[in-house]
Amino acid sequence: MELKRVFVADDSLLQRKLGKGRLTELTAKEDSQLEGQLAKLPQDLINEIGKRLINYADYIRLQSTCKSLKSMLPKMPNHQFSQVPWLMLPHDNVSENTRFSFLNPLENKMYNLDIPEVKGMLLRGSSYGWILAVDGYPKLCLINPFTRAQIQLPPLDTFPDVLSFDPNMPNKEYLIYKERSYLRSQKTHTRGVAYFRKVFVNKVVLSSNPVSNDYTAIAIYGEFEELAFCRSGDKKWSKLNIPGYGDDIMSHEGKFYVLNISKGVWIGDATSLPKMTRIAPPQHTPDACWLVRMTSGELAFVNIRFECKPLVDPKGREYYKTTHFVVYKLDQRRLKWNEVTSIGDDAFFIGKNNSLSVSSQNLPNGWRKNCIYFSDAYTEGHIDGIVGGYDNVMYNLETRRIESIPGYVHYVVSDSLLVSPAPIWVIPNPSI
Repeated sequence: MELKRVFVADDSLLQRKLGKGRLTELTAKEDSQLEGQLAKLPQDLINEIGKRLINYADYIRLQSTCKSLKSMLPKMPNHQFSQVPWLMLPHDNVSENTRFSFLNPLENKMYNLDIPEVKGMLLRGSSYGWILAVDGYPKLCLINPFTRAQIQLPPLDTFPDVLSFDPNMPNKEYLIYKERSYLRSQKTHTRGVAYFRKVFVNKVVLSSNPVSNDYTAIAIYGEFEELAFCRSGDKKWSKLNIPGYGDDIMSHEGKFYVLNISKGVWIGDATSLPKMTRIAPPQHTPDACWLVRMTSGELAFVNIRFECKPLVDPKGREYYKTTHFVVYKLDQRRLKWNEVTSIGDDAFFIGKNNSLSVSSQNLPNGWRKNCIYFSDAYTEGHIDGIVGGYDNVMYNLETRRIESIPGYVHYVVSDSLLVSPAPIWVIPNPSI
């Protein structure tokens, strides 16, 4: 489906471009007449029209109405970054096909984009509309799926504790320093490209849109879920010392938030790293968690609860089924985490992406509020024989029930999942 193909409705010229009705294309003469009319509109009015379009597909349609509007409207207005992300669906990364499907939840429609730049690479998350792509050799880069632009990050062999990379050592390409005071193990060991490709980088979050060329990235990496950071222009990753390993990271307005294993929260400005300050106490909770900044400004974290089930196949694997989520909100006055049963008008989008909270007050009538949209991020379980990456659900906190994400087709649990990246929430971002 072509995003930029514009259809219009039969009526007046403007209604035929933007209104509802029987869809038809304008003639060249009508298009010229409409462009002349629109070119006379004040810039402030054009900007206001753009800000009222909360659906990225609608914004593209408005831009494509005529050359005048395309030049007057920014490629991506700032308000779009707080809007509903699209779900980038799983894709067999070993095939020749480089066409990806994106689900737009506002329309319950699929859009297909060809992204040949990701061929042979594994996708490991998103931030500010850019996806992280890993090939294990040891390239690490950001790719904009809407423009196909690329930005190189420091490679995998520059992470702390990675001593060397030798492509001539099959299945032992990487030498890692592994000694820890609480472990009784050898000081170094080897790992292959497959491990670095699938597991080594757990998540990467950016401080801002990387097109600014003034950004910072934080990564959760390695067997011990440690933290490292780099700034634009850096040649290597630097260690970020936070007590306990990183459970989740997120950024908002140039500040990073780190949720460690004990569920304490640390905050640091992108310009002052590695210095970070603890702002929330521990809350010992099992299983994986995601840190979210609500639209009210409050901090919360989401705890997933699931059960493992046997998968009948020759490999004797297991798969898990999400049963529910538990949400904890920070009482900033008492510095205490409280379990809550509602997130009000907000909807959370969590997974390998920089976690997002969107208010339903800015969305069309009927949009689901008080819900958690979860894209399965447990691909690391494949190493332990647990099938992950397929259990993508919406959890309704009001009914306390797991539901299907509207418009999403569940994928069958199969071997193909072991070579497919997990679905990823991506903010549409055409900035270059």
